[in-house]
Amino acid sequence: MTFIPLTRCAALASSARHQNRPHRIVPVSPEAAERAHRLLHTPVDERRAQITAMDDATLMDVLTALDLHTGSAYELWRDTPSGFAEDVLGLPLTDAHRAVLDAAAGPDVRRVAARVPHPDNYVIAAALLAWTALVSGPTAYGRDPRTAVSFAPYRETSASVWRVLARFIDNACLPGRLDLQRRAWWADDLEGPQHIMAFAVWNTTPDGMAGLYQFVAVVVDADRIADPDMRATMGFLAETVHGGSRLVALGGTTDEPEEWFGLYEACDDVTVPPDPAK
Repeated sequence: MTFIPLTRCAALASSARHQNRPHRIVPVSPEAAERAHRLLHTPVDERRAQITAMDDATLMDVLTALDLHTGSAYELWRDTPSGFAEDVLGLPLTDAHRAVLDAAAGPDVRRVAARVPHPDNYVIAAALLAWTALVSGPTAYGRDPRTAVSFAPYRETSASVWRVLARFIDNACLPGRLDLQRRAWWADDLEGPQHIMAFAVWNTTPDGMAGLYQFVAVVVDADRIADPDMRATMGFLAETVHGGSRLVALGGTTDEPEEWFGLYEACDDVTVPPDPAK
């Protein structure tokens, strides 16, 4: 992945976070708070158009207000992972990429299966992890921040995804502390108890995940996961009875057997990008 320069939205969001910490003493005008509230309830396309048209000072006030009242300077993108990837991370996306990313934000979605060939497989996974860690959960399953979980069949695969995530954090000045060795991304808010925003697991049994909820689990190279325990874990996370988690399974090759998608017949959204060779 080539270097991606700092975007305007990422720079302003980073500045808004620093203004509000560590003591949250920046006053927010009623106009800025009202504008932020109105934007949150504006349709995505119209909202992004308004963000583009705003001058830096106005957008800065909006992001500061959101960070103060919601705990996240990235809340304008809470229902559009593709918008977050483009506006904040600076990624160039295709229509197929947007479809996969935005499927994960559907208010009633629990399972998403998609074929995203390499190397985009890891980039899309890392973008979903960043989006999940930095915005609140979709309204249907609660407003608390969600924890992003990266699943992979092998440690090497997990390392590839997290190296991309590290590039995003560096390039976009995202908050938190990333531990690449232990595959953990910790929040840097000094005012409250330390909490983890994202972590990685591999070959995990369902019993090991018991009692955990509010996850967005991103499974990379899902077509290669043949281990029964891993498949059971993937199903466990997306079951309604176990809380508000959702699962995004990304197949990483263009030649995996078609019956792989049959394993996800219960998916709310199955996205199969067109084969560019055809």
